[in-house]
Amino acid sequence: MLLVAMGKSKISATGAGYLGETMVHKISRAMGVVESVLEARDGWPPEITLKLPDGTFKKGKLSDFREPNNAERKHISAG
Repeated sequence: MLLVAMGKSKISATGAGYLGETMVHKISRAMGVVESVLEARDGWPPEITLKLPDGTFKKGKLSDFREPNNAERKHISAG
């Protein structure tokens, strides 16, 4: 039997697998695509850089961001 993963594997402890994912900043609700990931090292949390649609960037710890909910996903696909 052959098992195939349906999506890419993301590891929140290290930040691996988040590059290119759509994420939402928890406080500002700014939505964009993960442009770069600084993986966790020596007790420091992973940090990501989110590229917003207007071309600006929002940086922060991975815990400052979340995945979009269903309504936000529909907005992305409609836009």
